Amino acid sequence: MSVKILTGTSRFYALIGHPVAQVRSPTTINGHLAEQGIDGAMVTFDLAPEAVAGFFDMLRGWQNCSGSGVTIPHKQAALANCDEVSERAKRIGACNIVQRDASGRLIGDMTDGLGFLSALAKHGVSVGGKRVVLVGAGGAGSAIAHAVADNGAARLAIIEVDETRRNALIASLRKHYPGVPVTEDAGDPAQIDILANATPMGMGADDPLPFPLDGIRPDTVVADVVTKPPMTQFLQIAKAKGCLIQQGNEMADAQLPIFLERFGVTAPGTAKI
Repeated sequence: MSVKILTGTSRFYALIGHPVAQVRSPTTINGHLAEQGIDGAMVTFDLAPEAVAGFFDMLRGWQNCSGSGVTIPHKQAALANCDEVSERAKRIGACNIVQRDASGRLIGDMTDGLGFLSALAKHGVSVGGKRVVLVGAGGAGSAIAHAVADNGAARLAIIEVDETRRNALIASLRKHYPGVPVTEDAGDPAQIDILANATPMGMGADDPLPFPLDGIRPDTVVADVVTKPPMTQFLQIAKAKGCLIQQGNEMADAQLPIFLERFGVTAPGTAKI
């Protein structure tokens, strides 16, 4: 097995989070770089929240770095530390990818919602006309909620224990998508078409379920954003009930072409977003 040697000419792509042990992007991106013979690597930073601003100051001067991916809990802080952000990121209030241009300016975007919908599409599922329950109103949850509303869900319920965060997301969704009924009440579980967990619950072996699965239909689609473990207890129970499940890795992998394009790396089939 050959070992990749990084040199002074290598290009770097960062990923920040806290923790980062669960992240999948470095594995997939570094695999692609190796397959394509590209002189570069994605490196992870387990970054304490109080160090985020300092990291972005450093990133502006890191001339052989193309930018950074961002995972929990730094997506909202990333938005605040960028020099420019997309309209989508502004609506959502978070960034999960930050490009560094040649002058050192940092440009942020949020693609978790795109990844979620793309992964669903590979299962032949769309959110149009569906009754959706989403657990979590953080960075990933907000991105998924906006994408679901933008693509014509019949009803969207936001379940979030942080009342301030929940109310802010619901207010934003009602403002931008007045035709989509948005509520904090999940309603009858038998009426849920798509149920998604966008919280970290499930990463720990002793975590409670993010949402009770009693009463859901066997044809309900159940999705999770947690990537490690790949099969959370939430998904295991849903699968045992006969539900179509979507793992967190699927959403992460669906964003790979987007990340490669933003970082200036050639990827077969990459579309401009």
